[in-house]
Amino acid sequence: MLFNMLVQAHKADLWIVLVVSVVATGIHASKNEDGAIFLDRGNPGILSCPLVASGQIPLDQIEVMYWFFPLVRDENILISYFLGNIAPQNGIPEGVYDINDNFSLVIENVTDSDEGTYYCRIKPKLRPLFDGQVTKRVKVSPNDPFPDVTQCTERIYETMCEAELPNDIKKPRLACIVRDAKPAVALRWLLEYSDGDTQLISDRFTVHPSEYSVNTFTTLASIPVTSDVDMKYRCLAYGEGLGARNGSHVTVTVTTAHRTSHKPHVTSVQPPTAATLIPKLGIKSDVKDAPDSFQNAAIGLAVAFCLSLAVIVGLVIAVCKRMPEQKNDIEENNNQKSYRENKGSQGKTQETYLDCEVVIPLNGVNGQCVA
Repeated sequence: MLFNMLVQAHKADLWIVLVVSVVATGIHASKNEDGAIFLDRGNPGILSCPLVASGQIPLDQIEVMYWFFPLVRDENILISYFLGNIAPQNGIPEGVYDINDNFSLVIENVTDSDEGTYYCRIKPKLRPLFDGQVTKRVKVSPNDPFPDVTQCTERIYETMCEAELPNDIKKPRLACIVRDAKPAVALRWLLEYSDGDTQLISDRFTVHPSEYSVNTFTTLASIPVTSDVDMKYRCLAYGEGLGARNGSHVTVTVTTAHRTSHKPHVTSVQPPTAATLIPKLGIKSDVKDAPDSFQNAAIGLAVAFCLSLAVIVGLVIAVCKRMPEQKNDIEENNNQKSYRENKGSQGKTQETYLDCEVVIPLNGVNGQCVA
């Protein structure tokens, strides 16, 4: 009797059937406990009704079905199924939605505006109405299949690369990036041992909106590394945005560039050191570097130059002090010589003035001293 009433009413007014059924039999609601379903943006997507997917209602028992979004109201019916007939509702064009053989909702083109909760309402044979719901989330997978470590200088495999760090960087770091994903991807850094075992170093990361992809996110995680020994680090990415690539990773072998043979540049701020100690895995050390061979050579040359300069200055000072004494000795000798030569013919001593010239006339008269 109730079934005949449903068939007759559906031809005239489908929603009246639902109202009468609710009043007569009541509604049994079922809540989806499997979590949200992620669908790829720009592709077709399928939402399964939990009442059917769980086997609670067999497929051959379903007579009437409706899909609602975002609320269970007349104007929110997307598409209906009635005794084998499928029809879009509320003016929605053909091809936007469909119901497949498993009574799942088929969305022909998934968009960001489709996110939310969808409701399925089912009328089995000789049974009351049942309601179920499923939450849909839009997923955008990154273009790169694996995380990108920006310091990698050589890619060995898709999951392995080498990073050669310059030896003049005081605090080298590794940065791992996953770009243009939705929802945002989580990152972890692990230390990888030679036997394959790993140890968690950091699970901290930052998320910000992507620059070139609309409504997607970029995740970044960086860690300090040691440059004194070769070590392996693994960047692990996980999250619904990765889809089938959830758990993808890349292993980085960190090496330090060899020292060049050119003469190092010495600045007055801080002299270069033989090796820069980096806090291992974030642990600081108070140990300081010892000067290298170039510094020792420079210091030795400076000391030798200073000693040589001191010797030269001492010799110059000694010579300068000796010169006036030699000049006085020469003048005294000249005075004694002039005194002996200037004596009169009668044996009397004649005074001699050094600061004059003697003029001897041609007529034999004794010369006179002219000042």
